[in-house]
Amino acid sequence: MTEQKPIHYFVCSVGSDSLHLDNRTEENTIVEYFDSEEDVDLAKFAEIVKSKPNCVQKHFIVCEGTEYCAVETDNVENTYIFSSRLKYRFVPKLAAGTATIDMFIEKDKLLGDRATKLDGQSGFKLCDTNGKIIPDGKEFAIQILRDSEDKLDEEYEEETEGLSEEELLF
Repeated sequence: MTEQKPIHYFVCSVGSDSLHLDNRTEENTIVEYFDSEEDVDLAKFAEIVKSKPNCVQKHFIVCEGTEYCAVETDNVENTYIFSSRLKYRFVPKLAAGTATIDMFIEKDKLLGDRATKLDGQSGFKLCDTNGKIIPDGKEFAIQILRDSEDKLDEEYEEETEGLSEEELLF
């Protein structure tokens, strides 16, 4: 088995999500830092990556804050923005060549189209425990009853520890 080439990260030195070198997404990386958003020059970054034949040549990652952007080296207009939560699924596939930016863009488009088609057309109506329909716009609460509630809550808390509400909803 051949060792996978490292992927190149360009990371803002101020306020960026830190890279954790003890995980599979970031253990095999080349990291270069830039000082501010004004220093982001995707064409220049692409040339830097092309000059390093021992790294992944097709893509590189730009990190500003907690937002990541995958950029195609030969076409810097082709980008895909993703959260730090998604990088653990996205970056290994990109680095291994098993996925491309276009594949993720298409997947997002399909999910968006699907949500648009379902929006308001599914015929779904929320009902209370007596079967009475809850009108649109009315606030409500749902209580989910489980047998071993404590154990499930502990497992859920471990899996979601450190995630923002936005990341949990994705």
